[in-house]
Amino acid sequence: MDKMMFPEVGVTKRHLLLYYEKVAPKLLPQLKNRPMTLERLPNGVGGPHFWQKNTPDYFPSWIPRAVLPTADGKPVRYALVNELDALLYLVDQGTVTFHPYLSTIDRLDRPDFVLFDLDPGTRGFRSAVEVALVLRAVLAERELEATVKTSGMSGLHVLVPWKGEGGYDEAREWAMHVARDAVVTTGKLATTERLKSRRHGRLYVDVVQNARGHHVVAPYSVRATPWATVSTPLDWSEVDARLDPRDFTVRSALGTRAHAGGRRAA
Repeated sequence: MDKMMFPEVGVTKRHLLLYYEKVAPKLLPQLKNRPMTLERLPNGVGGPHFWQKNTPDYFPSWIPRAVLPTADGKPVRYALVNELDALLYLVDQGTVTFHPYLSTIDRLDRPDFVLFDLDPGTRGFRSAVEVALVLRAVLAERELEATVKTSGMSGLHVLVPWKGEGGYDEAREWAMHVARDAVVTTGKLATTERLKSRRHGRLYVDVVQNARGHHVVAPYSVRATPWATVSTPLDWSEVDARLDPRDFTVRSALGTRAHAGGRRAA
């Protein structure tokens, strides 16, 4: 329990368990019945770091599995994190971050929402704020209300419910049209160019992750950063020049010393 997971800010496994127990009422509905990729750091930040899709045999049988085929024909047994006990067991096993599918097991071919991942690269976080506000306006013109959260890393995630009739291909194509409209509005601030060499320092609006089998970091998930930052849902009133993703941490959520400004993460 006292194993140090984030030594720079003194966050132990006990802190992680307390944090995830606290946010579980908000987090679990975001995870329910979604195939889960686990980001595990058994010895904390700085130690071995791996991503796990296939559920080990030694995981308890009361954690449900979703068996899905892969391109090479080998099935993958994804864990389903539907209950608090499963959530805390996985954290105790060294899971730091939860990455669910964009769809549930009963509708695997159809996403529930569309993701716009704003990656500022070298431009700095303020560029993500500017582009998020533009993107919100572009979506509002289509009579769609977007939500926003910190990625927990360097960018922002803008999400909107998918109301189209089609599946992932249609959702991704629609998202690209929206992203390009937003990019035009921002001038030279942003791009949808996938190749880094062609971005020329512009923020990347990534919609490629809107594909079957891809995943996104869940709201309220802790990230593997030195500060134990959290991917935190925001009110749009918070999305301004003062916003700093390092303010949203495990420690700030637990009401202990925060890394930076001490804003809430839960």
